[in-house]
Amino acid sequence: MPRQSLPQASLTILLSQWSVLIQRNFQVFLADKLNLALTILQVPLIAMLIVGAFYQFDRDKHIFDEAARVVYYFDLLKTPLEQADKAVNIDKLYKYAQFLAQEIDENLKMDYINQQISPYFTAKSVTLPNRVITFPQTTSPLPISDLASIRRGSIYFLLVAASIWFGIMASCKEIVTEQPILKREIRSYLFIFPYLAAKFWVLMLILGVQTGLLAMMVVPLLLKLSWLHTGWIGLILWITASAAATLGLFISCVVTSYRVALTLVPLLMIPQLLFGGLLRPPADIAPTNNWLIVTNTLSALTIQRWAFEAILTTDIYAKGGILKLQVNPKGRGELDLVRAINSSLVNSFFQPRKWGDFEAGYRWPPLLYLGSASILFFLGGYLALRWRFT
Repeated sequence: MPRQSLPQASLTILLSQWSVLIQRNFQVFLADKLNLALTILQVPLIAMLIVGAFYQFDRDKHIFDEAARVVYYFDLLKTPLEQADKAVNIDKLYKYAQFLAQEIDENLKMDYINQQISPYFTAKSVTLPNRVITFPQTTSPLPISDLASIRRGSIYFLLVAASIWFGIMASCKEIVTEQPILKREIRSYLFIFPYLAAKFWVLMLILGVQTGLLAMMVVPLLLKLSWLHTGWIGLILWITASAAATLGLFISCVVTSYRVALTLVPLLMIPQLLFGGLLRPPADIAPTNNWLIVTNTLSALTIQRWAFEAILTTDIYAKGGILKLQVNPKGRGELDLVRAINSSLVNSFFQPRKWGDFEAGYRWPPLLYLGSASILFFLGGYLALRWRFT
């Protein structure tokens, strides 16, 4: 009896094949003890490498963090005095700014504001800026410099890169190594769609464990975030690894040799690292010529770039706390030469996205892109197998 085409097949047959194939894939995965061990052990190995490379990274450039805070508070304190046309006591304001910039107990800081800074502004008949009191006292930890934000962003970048590596390496060999068997089974009774869906489902479960473990081993220790933040990071890493897995499945559907698939892996990973948003952040690229337009286009085609943007939104500095130093050579005086602008970790790498008058967020559009890319890669793999074997 000839095999039915996919539109003619009943949902029961498709689900039955999908269920059987899931069981078979798990049996094959668990039977290969060496591959199982490597799949499990690569997660703590990569986690230890990241932790070892970035341990106590928050102490790097620490002096620049305090200097940026001094500039920020000094500018904050002098602005209302200048607006009221009052004399600016540079030494006194610098002393206040230095104290506010230190990592000290918040209660001591509030006492200092009430006993020293507020009386000075009251005597000048000038209102103390509210941000001196509310920022960063209501946020934790203290603001950091733009230089330190690069270090923090690098950890997220490596977490995303590791997740992409998990996804591509786990999937690139799945179909190409089964081509002789697949060709025979497709001609007899097997449908391509449940076959691919079963592969993807098993990969998703494996990648979910890997990315979850990676997040739990790295995030609380290095980034010192709560378990809620860790959960969000693990979820985004899982989505990222799943998108990379569909890319790997697509490659495995197209190529005819396992060696070719492995050769393509570095060719897929290198653009992720080059155009993923860390080495040259999109926020710094102005498309002034054709080459930079090509650079932005290549960046937009990578999984890394979108996953990196999405994962930065989970950080405690996602909405503020990054002090970017700006030089203004056209200022009215030396006090206006340098300013520290309160920005966010996401803005350190990516520009705000606007669709007309609507300003889109940083998290959901990238995740939508990753989901769409997964669907396109999956359908591409399905069409490639159908063209080759049916």
